[in-house]
Amino acid sequence: MRARSIVLLGAGAVVPLALFASSCGDDGPGDTARFCQEVEDNAAALTSNPETLEDVDDFLDLYRKIGGVAPLAIESHWQALIRNYETASTVEPLDPESRQAALAQAYASEESAVAVRDFLLTHCNVDLGPITTVVPHASTPPSAGAPTPPTTSPG
Repeated sequence: MRARSIVLLGAGAVVPLALFASSCGDDGPGDTARFCQEVEDNAAALTSNPETLEDVDDFLDLYRKIGGVAPLAIESHWQALIRNYETASTVEPLDPESRQAALAQAYASEESAVAVRDFLLTHCNVDLGPITTVVPHASTPPSAGAPTPPTTSPG
């Protein structure tokens, strides 16, 4: 039996994390205030890099616990981060397919990592810092009806 890797790959795991929380906004169904409080109370653990397999299990359990109170507006994105960490926790370092599956899951969860960061900034006043992604993801989509910049053509 091969040893599992403890390295967690993915957008959420590569975030330099400084957490500052104050108040939470309301975002409809779900429990935004409790979600914000859970994130604030567990900031150090949420932003840690697990070092042992037991640490990885505790890390995943914490993300799952907080996911249980996530407001509907962010729940699917939070779950995507959990899937990313779960996948990363099963990497077999010497198995290229295992490594590739983790990288693919990390890539697939990039947009969710950005959405979680933006939600926490907007509704909880929590700053997770920059998120490293393979492709750029807009933090906020342009509003409908916004003017588009003129294009020029050679000639």
